[in-house]
Amino acid sequence: MKREKINTTPFFRFLFLLYCAVMLWLLFVRSHKWGSALPYWTQLSNNAHLTPLYTIKNFFYALTHSSNQELRIACFINLAGNVLLFIPAGWLLPRLWENMRNFFRFFALCLGAIFLVEVLQLFTLLGVFDVDDIILNLSGMTIGFIIYKLWHRV
Repeated sequence: MKREKINTTPFFRFLFLLYCAVMLWLLFVRSHKWGSALPYWTQLSNNAHLTPLYTIKNFFYALTHSSNQELRIACFINLAGNVLLFIPAGWLLPRLWENMRNFFRFFALCLGAIFLVEVLQLFTLLGVFDVDDIILNLSGMTIGFIIYKLWHRV
């Protein structure tokens, strides 16, 4: 059975590059606070959150139990944003590259890329390494991949 070739027009390539540029800005530039009185290694240890589901549980707890509306909004934005912002990548990668249509290759590449971003954020002090971000980002990319697969089945 011959597979139908998917049209990867310059529009989708441009869309992917634009998406990457926006994500790099969000991940490395937007939230950076310049300068700190703490030594580098102290900042590094403060910015590493390695306990799986710890941050997610705290955010869910704040969402369901806090009376502080601003805190609840911030928690929702963090949880939803870490999933929703990665859905386009999960849809675009298999659309643009045929070898990304295999879920295991796709998942391995996404895991590696997200892990690299988290490590770069940690060591450059331009963000926090949070294992829960990896979980949420991979969830978003997987949702995008599933949408891609369902869309192209129809």
